[in-house]
Amino acid sequence: MRQESAHIHRKSNIPDIEIIDLDLVTDDAPGQSFRVENSCEQEEQPAGAPPYEEGAEQSPREENPRRPGKFFHHNFLHIVFVLVLMACIGLVVFRFSNWGTRVPSLFDPDADFDDNDLIEVLDNMVNVPADQRKDTDGVRTVVVLGNSPFSDQRDSDSSVISLASRLTDAAFYNCSVAGSHLAAANDTFRPEKDPMDAFNLYWLTTLITLQNTEIYSSAFAAMGEAVPQDARYAFETLSTLDFQEVDVLAIMYDASDYLEERPLYNMENTTDIQTFAGNLDASLELLRDSFPHLRIIVLSPTYAYFVEEDGTYVSSDIHKSNGYSLSTYAGNLERIAYLHSVSYLDNIYGTVNENNASDYLADHLHLNDAGRQRLAERFVYALEYFD
Repeated sequence: MRQESAHIHRKSNIPDIEIIDLDLVTDDAPGQSFRVENSCEQEEQPAGAPPYEEGAEQSPREENPRRPGKFFHHNFLHIVFVLVLMACIGLVVFRFSNWGTRVPSLFDPDADFDDNDLIEVLDNMVNVPADQRKDTDGVRTVVVLGNSPFSDQRDSDSSVISLASRLTDAAFYNCSVAGSHLAAANDTFRPEKDPMDAFNLYWLTTLITLQNTEIYSSAFAAMGEAVPQDARYAFETLSTLDFQEVDVLAIMYDASDYLEERPLYNMENTTDIQTFAGNLDASLELLRDSFPHLRIIVLSPTYAYFVEEDGTYVSSDIHKSNGYSLSTYAGNLERIAYLHSVSYLDNIYGTVNENNASDYLADHLHLNDAGRQRLAERFVYALEYFD
């Protein structure tokens, strides 16, 4: 029986198994079988198809629909990926090369272009809440504290306050003191060591809010006949003026604290009066608690250069005092003004910056006539912002 079966198997006409090249296989619609293309043999007629007739019109041979499309699709994805990657790299390079610069959305290369248009000004104007405002005599009364920007040429027509007076109807009390600083030189007042330290911002604030006159008596005694006229005027005005009738208090110190490397801040004591930021923080706290009706404007320093021992001017964004640039000193004033909800006028970018410093500075620090005019206009802009 086995032999017969084997004999039948040998006699049966079973073709050899054909090895199929999968690259020549196309998948048709679901449920249909595969079709194998054989370039060496004539394609067999499917079952039930009409017989081939000589001279009959035949449809063109169907080409493989998958192979060329698959090749193109594969390479197209690679091309797209490379283009996207190049675009991302270009964007990263562009952003780093223009970091901190505001670029206009439209740029006409033939038009007059000012580099200052690329500088972002960080003004932040804040008004006193309506329920805290007071009705005064109808005249805007402004008290000014600070040093050289307001004290230079103070008795001339080209001083900042004289120029501002011609631009607005406000009444000004210029209590700035030349040679003073925002940060205190000592943790407590020491007249025998530094009598001018009485005119840093914090001690002047205690004079305004607490009538702290004792330190000024000892300061004047220590200075004798060398008491500066603007220092005596500041004391007499601030100790007698009724701040309930004052509308605006403006505070502006130049870059002297940065140039003399007075500390920027103290992480362990944020109201450390021996630091640039801490002194302002402590002063605003006293002023806001004592006079909630008072609109306070903090003005940043204008741009200034650091001067090397050989007289070379160095950018204040390059030279670091105590590890910080002048713009960082100014940035801390902005932060503290924001925390106390008072106005901030950005002079280091919006008034005199590194691009135009040669036009507005008389030296590395002090303003010339054009610089004082520019500051006066910006100051009046802040005063009348809510008018």
